[in-house]
Amino acid sequence: MAGLDPEAFEELFASEPSNRAASEATTWVALYESLIDMMERQLEETRAFLSRAPEAIQQYLSRENIAILEQEIDAFKSRLAHWSNAGATIE
Repeated sequence: MAGLDPEAFEELFASEPSNRAASEATTWVALYESLIDMMERQLEETRAFLSRAPEAIQQYLSRENIAILEQEIDAFKSRLAHWSNAGATIE
């Protein structure tokens, strides 16, 4: 998570329940799936806008917004895998 505030992710992930019961896993899988879907739509819209934007904005968005969204999506996909595996292990 280079470039991202690791403390924010640590706080977020620490807020997840320690109970890996199937019902908790199902809830967290759904939450992370929705979050990832939303962020992927945002990434797609940003990339589409990029093609119409002046060079300076393209550079900024590529360096800042797109890179950060990609890193965040990867982090949330990791948590999705964690909870998906928790649900599969329990069931």
